[in-house]
Amino acid sequence: MNSINSINGLTAFFKTTSDVVTAGLAVTTFSLFLYSLTFKIRDRLTNIFSVILLLLILVFGADAFGSVITDENVLLSILKVHWIGLIFIPTLYFIFSDALLAMTGKPSMGKRKIIGIFMLFISAGLSVLLLRNELLGDLVMNQAPAPFFRRTFAMNLYLAFFFISIAFSVYNFFRAIKRTNSPTSKRRMIYLVGSALGLLSGLFPYFVFEESIRFFSSVTFWFVSTILYMGSWTFIIGMTYAISFFGFSIPDREIKKRILHWFFRGPLTASLTLGITTLIRRTGVMLGKDLAILEILAMVAAIVLFEHLYTLFFPKLERILFRGKDLEELKRIHSLEERLFTKNDFNQFAEIILANLCDRLRAISAVLFLKPNGELETVIKLGDVSEIIAKAAKIEEVLDQKAGDKLFIHTNGLVLLPIKNHDDTESAKRNLGFIVLDHIHEPKGDAEQNRAIQLMLLRLRTAIIDYQQQQKILTSLDVLTPQMDEMQNLLAAGRFVDMNAEINLENEDLLNKWTKDALSHLWGGPKLSSNVLLQLNIVQKKADENGDTLTKTLRAILQSAINSLKPQGERQYTNDWLLYNILDFKFNENMKMRDIAKRLSLSEADLYRKQRIAIASVTKKLVEMESVYLQGLQ
Repeated sequence: MNSINSINGLTAFFKTTSDVVTAGLAVTTFSLFLYSLTFKIRDRLTNIFSVILLLLILVFGADAFGSVITDENVLLSILKVHWIGLIFIPTLYFIFSDALLAMTGKPSMGKRKIIGIFMLFISAGLSVLLLRNELLGDLVMNQAPAPFFRRTFAMNLYLAFFFISIAFSVYNFFRAIKRTNSPTSKRRMIYLVGSALGLLSGLFPYFVFEESIRFFSSVTFWFVSTILYMGSWTFIIGMTYAISFFGFSIPDREIKKRILHWFFRGPLTASLTLGITTLIRRTGVMLGKDLAILEILAMVAAIVLFEHLYTLFFPKLERILFRGKDLEELKRIHSLEERLFTKNDFNQFAEIILANLCDRLRAISAVLFLKPNGELETVIKLGDVSEIIAKAAKIEEVLDQKAGDKLFIHTNGLVLLPIKNHDDTESAKRNLGFIVLDHIHEPKGDAEQNRAIQLMLLRLRTAIIDYQQQQKILTSLDVLTPQMDEMQNLLAAGRFVDMNAEINLENEDLLNKWTKDALSHLWGGPKLSSNVLLQLNIVQKKADENGDTLTKTLRAILQSAINSLKPQGERQYTNDWLLYNILDFKFNENMKMRDIAKRLSLSEADLYRKQRIAIASVTKKLVEMESVYLQGLQ
């Protein structure tokens, strides 16, 4: 009897754990799907990955809801949603593997594309069978350990389709790994492929057939189910982490940081909170007690506690991830961010100083003048200062004549307080600026008040110097921004395995693809800033000569190639002008193909054919320029 109770207890424990992990997996998948929508680089690979996540939401979400449903009709409807995801997953995996292989410089020449389209039709056909209740057999709900379906002939077709599709995907995956050259790219590719294949272990419907159900005892069934779902959790996070390197043009450390932020503040907190509340609810059911109040309190406490723990321990996680020199540099960057004195911060601080001076000296208005670039600039005004502003130039002349070491300078009913830069060794008496007070009563001039005023002026002087120095840093950042953007784009491009392949000037198809990508983002975008054509020697040479970024140089070369197709004279709409007009309207003026077709009196099908010829002409010009340069080196 004790043995039976122990087995029942273990079964209940593993079933509850499996249900909690499943619900957490659904939450995690949904959160990672939202994260994938933030990818800066939206190309074929990242888009397909987002669709895969959307299908996984259907699979795991239906699993989570199905675990608490007892009505047969409702459960059958939910399981159909689950199977919609399972039907399209193999097809999306193949398309994903095709996109990954294309990134290694092996684009589809038509065969893989045709296979992908064929698989989409098969998935659509299986979905129709599913909705017509011809794919799944009878649903059996009254046998332990879980509901299952009777196998049908259509289901056998699906199983064959599943394994064949995955076999093609695995073949493409390993071809992609083999084609990567650098150790870093190969390592990231292995992470991605390993996570993608590992995820399948928790997706394939092993446990929905009678044969599988009979093979496992209830304890073993729910234990294995828990392990597979936990493995799926790990693999889906690993897959998202690997794809992030293709989705953002930012440093690797920032990607790791974003993933951690997103995971801990979103999926982990939500999953753990869901697990705690589920355990409390099921404990109440077992004990026959209503624990709804405790469940609500636990939910609130868990959210607050996990967020607080994350705030406390994230800096330590960051130190673990960014050890060594990077950690010291990051500390300095964070320190600068915390101490940064923005214009609004400075104005608020200076306004407080002026208000305190007005209170102490019984002034009704005050103005702070600064000379950041040698020219007088009004920064802060208190009260009616129109008269002070009108006299500003004369006030500065008086200040230059009577400055000395005086704390107060009186002129025409006004009081001047010079702000001196005593740290300036070359010009010790140079004024950073001055304060003008419209004074009612003469300052008392007692020692205590003078010390207080000197202290406020010292603080203001320090704030002015810090602010002006930080403005110089920000100006330097503005100058460096194009180079920094270029560097980040190159880092992103380095993650795309395209950039690991040498440019073969004889591979016309691949060159035409890269040229079309660059032209499509001619005025900004990852397809230009991360394009393989940046590696052309002519691009590198002209960038060095002109001091421009690689992206700007490639844009200029492409425009030069387009202009080389332009005939002499004013624009016409003859055949001689056709290729130039297509390129100019499409990529310089960004017109829609439909509008271009009307302008040039062409059908859209004919226009697309002519566009391919025009792009090939630009590619030919690039090859000529590169060949001439290489011949000059020999």
